[in-house]
Amino acid sequence: MERMRGMLRSDDVEAKIRGDIADGVYAPGDRLPGPGELAEELGKLTKAVEAAYRRLVEDGLLVEGIVEPGFLVADPGLDPDVRAAMRAVRSAQLRMEALERRSAELTERLESVERRLRESGCRCQGGHPY
Repeated sequence: MERMRGMLRSDDVEAKIRGDIADGVYAPGDRLPGPGELAEELGKLTKAVEAAYRRLVEDGLLVEGIVEPGFLVADPGLDPDVRAAMRAVRSAQLRMEALERRSAELTERLESVERRLRESGCRCQGGHPY
């Protein structure tokens, strides 16, 4: 049980990344390992690493990649307006991805309903050609 609690602790991950940045292991612009890779290296769950990365983005220490997925060490000299714009773009990207997934789900459901209507030989007045 204690081992599981340790695997869930994202505070440890956050402290390690902060320390690595302070010690120069990662410099501004460096890409951090993917959450799964770092989780394996640290003996943590991927969700713990993802949570730590999110908090570090909120604190402005990391930025989330816009063109390529991933997390990079933020440049402390970066204009705060540019950082805000980067966060806004990434947020819009995430919303678009969610909308695309929802659209695909709805399209699949509609195709399923249409298929069942065709298979049942429906002759209802709905204006469809079945």
